[in-house]
Amino acid sequence: MKVSVLSEHLLISLLPWLIGAITGGGLGYAYALVARGLFFRFPGLRRASMLLPWRTVAMTLPLLSPYVVVLVGLGTVAGAIIVGLFVFLFAVPFTAVVLLEYWYPPPLVIRFIARARTLATASVAVAAVGPPVVGSGGAGVLIFREGWLLANYCQVLKGLAVVVLLSLIIDLLLGALQIMPSRAQKRPGPGKARLVNHATPMRWNDRPQGVCGPSQGGV
Repeated sequence: MKVSVLSEHLLISLLPWLIGAITGGGLGYAYALVARGLFFRFPGLRRASMLLPWRTVAMTLPLLSPYVVVLVGLGTVAGAIIVGLFVFLFAVPFTAVVLLEYWYPPPLVIRFIARARTLATASVAVAAVGPPVVGSGGAGVLIFREGWLLANYCQVLKGLAVVVLLSLIIDLLLGALQIMPSRAQKRPGPGKARLVNHATPMRWNDRPQGVCGPSQGGV
């Protein structure tokens, strides 16, 4: 019995993780290459791209995962699809962000704000999942108790709209805060340590050498 539970859990976790990571990572890599080309032609887009609310999309779409059960029914397949979609939704932006931060290293303060932005939007989504289970309120009651459990999709949409709106507001506000330090960035003076690799990657305000040509801190 224990072996069966373990093997089943591995099946619905590791296999979807592998598929989601490969497909999402590949799409994120392609997105990063396209973004790199656009940044070369329009350098101002680098700063504007920080406003993209991809965190809101990645954090809130999994709240619709119970709809998978409506389509395929209960069982291992539904569980594997939900896990795979979750991994895919995060693999796409995470891969793109890692590559773009490697090609265009931002200041440390921008990285801290970006991570805080991710945690803030995640907390909005998690608050719609965990607290309703233990008897708390919030939009999760509309989504799960009064929505999915009763097959009342109007309630699901109402609760989801609350979560998406709140997450989007927080996402954009912190995104605006994230842009501000990049405008005021100054080159470090003598004696100040710079955390760079041996290849000396480009500064935030440097232009890349080209989309297909060699660049500092290349692919």
